[in-house]
Amino acid sequence: MAKAVMFIAFKLKDGVSGADLLLASDKTQEDYLSKCKGYVSRHLFANGDVWTDLLIWETMADAENSMAASEQNETVRDFTALIGEVVQYAVVPLERSY
Repeated sequence: MAKAVMFIAFKLKDGVSGADLLLASDKTQEDYLSKCKGYVSRHLFANGDVWTDLLIWETMADAENSMAASEQNETVRDFTALIGEVVQYAVVPLERSY
């Protein structure tokens, strides 16, 4: 079964700093994502004012289940409250890694 990639590109809300986002991201990582079934890795990066959160999951079901459950998690809600415009979002099977 193929791993899944979750790709979310976004801009911060007005008044939110990169430092604010990183603090909330660290808490989300520690309190939620690292404990999710099927979680493999996460990469957060910025290019100008667009941030990208790239997550790897063991399966598509793991990715989808984590996102459904995340709506009930206060730490995740605090993180997503900092996000303004979502530029791109996709959950897709990983075809190949090198």
